Amino acid sequence: MKESDQGAAVGGEAFDLASTGLEEAAAKAAAIFVSIYRGLEERPVAPPTNRAALRAMIAGTVVDEGVGLVQALEDFEQWVLPGSMGTPHPLYLGLVNSSPLPGAALGDLLISSLNNNGGAFHQSPAMTTCEEELVHAFARLFGMTAADGMFLPGGTFATLQAIVLARVQATGGPAQSGLRLYTSEAAHFSVARAAMVAGVAAEGVVSIPVSGRGVMNVSALEQRIRCDREEGAAPFAVVATAGTTATGALDPLADIAALCREEKIWLHVDACYGGAAMLLEPMRARFAGIEQADSIAIDPHKWFFIPVTAALLLTVHRDVAQRAFATTAGSYIPTDGELDAWQRGIPTTRRSSGLAVWMALRAHGWRTIRAAVKSNIELTRLLEALLAERGFRVLEGGELSIACARWEPRDRTADAIDRLQDAIARDVISSGKAWFSTTRHAGCTWLRFNMLNLYTREGHVRRLADLLATTASRAATQAP
Repeated sequence: MKESDQGAAVGGEAFDLASTGLEEAAAKAAAIFVSIYRGLEERPVAPPTNRAALRAMIAGTVVDEGVGLVQALEDFEQWVLPGSMGTPHPLYLGLVNSSPLPGAALGDLLISSLNNNGGAFHQSPAMTTCEEELVHAFARLFGMTAADGMFLPGGTFATLQAIVLARVQATGGPAQSGLRLYTSEAAHFSVARAAMVAGVAAEGVVSIPVSGRGVMNVSALEQRIRCDREEGAAPFAVVATAGTTATGALDPLADIAALCREEKIWLHVDACYGGAAMLLEPMRARFAGIEQADSIAIDPHKWFFIPVTAALLLTVHRDVAQRAFATTAGSYIPTDGELDAWQRGIPTTRRSSGLAVWMALRAHGWRTIRAAVKSNIELTRLLEALLAERGFRVLEGGELSIACARWEPRDRTADAIDRLQDAIARDVISSGKAWFSTTRHAGCTWLRFNMLNLYTREGHVRRLADLLATTASRAATQAP
């Protein structure tokens, strides 16, 4: 701001940028940023804190008179950083959160600084153009021709928007009674939630049986669709999964696509987690049929190593999107004849989250992400082999970056063995040395390790296998 532009605010004190200590605060923030990346293994993966202690510490910190940028950053270092999950840590192997690329994290800072509304070109000219280029790049990756797309705040929103498009394609607009949407028993719970929001009744979301690691049974799907039609229901969409979040299972997309084409049903593929494996040429055959989908949801904030949240919905039906979200806007919103994101999607104001993806790819390239995905898969198979050597039962058929295993002592009931898995996980997590989850599959509790990490190496995996074996033996002697 020029000195000549400065003056007293009308009706009160103006915010004075010059007195904020911006340069000192930026240097402080940069130092914290670097320390997070340089000190990945210096902090515990999971902080040894509890909710009550955190609430007591943070209580009363929101006050009328601010403490200044530098002090706020020091408070962050003292209060927030020690109580934060160490997601970038090499032995954070939980849920579907990844360690973010530095270029993407810096991109997030710049997005917030400019604060452009990514919902419209006239409010975010360069950023929306970057997102447009990303849509083309991801469409090529997934083999979709003439695809349209937009970034959304999470895979749940991407699936929700896809279900709305499928409903509009089937009904011409509003929800109707008798609609049926099909997905597997192993599909993410957000599918049912999105369907509910899109106006599909609870009984309209049909769970199809699975086999193996959680693969949809296509014969059962076909039988159920035809049975529902005979009973007067209206099948309108199938949501297939390219990488279930519990076990990493891949639905048979080519067979499902052929069935949907025959039945004239919208096919949406949830590739939020597993889609990044398409970067690996040997894995592409396992995704055959995804290019025939009507829509695909991808979460770059999962296996593309982007900060949350950045989700992308691709569709070959731009015309349906235009019909689905057509509305009369306020006269204050300018248009130039081209459809903006707000005119063909749910959000109006929208964070330009695609810029973080663009920054990451511009800085690091597909090659970096491809190498990390390949390494994650190889290290996951190594972890499975090491655990099997140490006496764990390993869930067979793993292809992506999820490994599941169980410690099964003899002469224990099924319930006792399930409780033992939970005890092993609690003990390791409380040590601060690693973080992972448990999951239910085929009626059993399994230790679940999901490797979406740029920094995990063979030594970390071997150390984890030894830690798990030691913890399992100790827990087995203590558990009833």
